[in-house]
Amino acid sequence: MQIYYSNDNGEHCVYIDEGERQHRIFLPKDVATLDARYFAQSEAATYVIEQLLKGGD
Repeated sequence: MQIYYSNDNGEHCVYIDEGERQHRIFLPKDVATLDARYFAQSEAATYVIEQLLKGGD
């Protein structure tokens, strides 16, 4: 699984690529900060997103 942050054309997104499935989450302007970029690329974010996709608590 790959997780990355994008700011293409002024649209702030977090992309989640699971191979067979891809997810794109658009961030509202009040959340789309430099911190969001670093969080999206962190191990903590990867772990949290993996657990959510598995249906974990």
